[in-house]
Amino acid sequence: MKYILGIDAGTSNVKAVLFDECGNEVCVSSMESRTANGTANQMEQDMDLIWEKVKQCVKGAIEEGTGIHDEVIAVGVTGQGEGCWLIDSEGNPVQNAILWCDGRAVDEVKAITDDHPEIGRRYHTTTGTPPLLGNQMILLKWMKNNRREILDQAEHLIFCKDWIRYKMTGEIRAEITDSLTSLVDVRSGAIAKELMEALDIYEYRSYLPEPVRSDQVVGAVLDSFADEVGLKRGTPVIAGALDTSATAVGLGAIHEKDVCVILGTTCASEIVLKKEDCHFGAENTRYEKHPLGNLYVELQPTLNGTPNIDWMLENIALTKDFDEIDRIVDRTPVGCGGVVYHPYISVAGERAPFYHPYARASFFGISQVTTRDHLIRAVYEGISLSIRDCLQHVDKSGTIYLAGGGAKSPVWAQMIADVTGMKVMIPAGEELGAKGVALMAGVSQGLYRDYDDAAGKACTFKHIYLPDPPNVEKYDFLYELYRKVRIHNQEIWDYRHQMNKKIKAIKED
Repeated sequence: MKYILGIDAGTSNVKAVLFDECGNEVCVSSMESRTANGTANQMEQDMDLIWEKVKQCVKGAIEEGTGIHDEVIAVGVTGQGEGCWLIDSEGNPVQNAILWCDGRAVDEVKAITDDHPEIGRRYHTTTGTPPLLGNQMILLKWMKNNRREILDQAEHLIFCKDWIRYKMTGEIRAEITDSLTSLVDVRSGAIAKELMEALDIYEYRSYLPEPVRSDQVVGAVLDSFADEVGLKRGTPVIAGALDTSATAVGLGAIHEKDVCVILGTTCASEIVLKKEDCHFGAENTRYEKHPLGNLYVELQPTLNGTPNIDWMLENIALTKDFDEIDRIVDRTPVGCGGVVYHPYISVAGERAPFYHPYARASFFGISQVTTRDHLIRAVYEGISLSIRDCLQHVDKSGTIYLAGGGAKSPVWAQMIADVTGMKVMIPAGEELGAKGVALMAGVSQGLYRDYDDAAGKACTFKHIYLPDPPNVEKYDFLYELYRKVRIHNQEIWDYRHQMNKKIKAIKED
């Protein structure tokens, strides 16, 4: 039996997973990631600490799989995307990594979208992604404007998985799924030189490595790393992929019009498309590269996924037992008596299917008959309605491949089927991002003939949920209310932001 190691460095957790050739999770080692908050809208992580946790996880997975380390044929790495991961000429971080969910670059986005809309339009049509707070291109501009002395100490600007792969192999490389989030011209596949010039950051072009194919072998594990964690010396390492793109492969979403939803820190909805069917620059669109060939992903990655559940457990529920929470949600009527929750709880606002840096979560429709149970279910419904918002143009006759921590809840999976009107399928296994890069590594080594062969052998499903027609009809009405309120709230969010600035400016006696 052959084995593949998949590493997934997410925002909340770092994981190392050993897979057999049938896609089974043989060993899983996980550690929680620590996020350092600066001011209220700043999210960072210690790059060296992330690397130490990766090493511990890899060592833990290899030790748990006693006797099989010589059969590990390749390594794939995935991780959180975007953000700003800077290293110097010696390969050392020059500061904490600024994360994709960071909200500090509001002025830079405003300057592009409001003050110079022609640059904003060029940004969107060139990269396939609108100017957003966590984009690496935007954060590079923020660094130049605010921390130039630190930026000038760096030599390379990379992504999370690239940092980990560099520490494993000593090779500094980039790959296309991460780079295409905001750095690459979607039509040529090259770094967007003209856009960098328009943003006055072209002087840092040398910081950006040229992107390579996701399943390309870019190095081998260093002897020192192999000996420390128990891997075989010379084990090949592929370029890997952005976590959302890797998860699509891990789910078997490798064909045109496949749809998958990842219920995690970000709630990412993905539609797989051919390049010729993409509408780069169209309103409320965001495209990223699928790891395979000519395929792209129309991505609607909300900033606000399971952190809404975390907040609800901490501040509303009287239990943190998810089985009990499921029972509460299940016994509470659809629509929660007319209470609607908008799940925009991130300090950076929201980015999909609309952009607003000051969007905030809220309950609408509370009255004296509203109960704690209503509020709990409303949070789940709010996230589900947000998924529908992101998939509003998708054919309901299709299927959603549902992954992420939230997919463990059968009640929530059924709710998503009812809210969207689509069949929902839950994959076997849980580490779909790590599985995706493991399958890529397997293809690179000839373990699978191609990706259809890999998906056929390694992608299986354990549960299927069909939409319940009466509930679908109810959610059609609720969704209309959800959209009307969130559209109306955009002006109110702006007013709230200005009000808070004025309140802070008032000096106390």
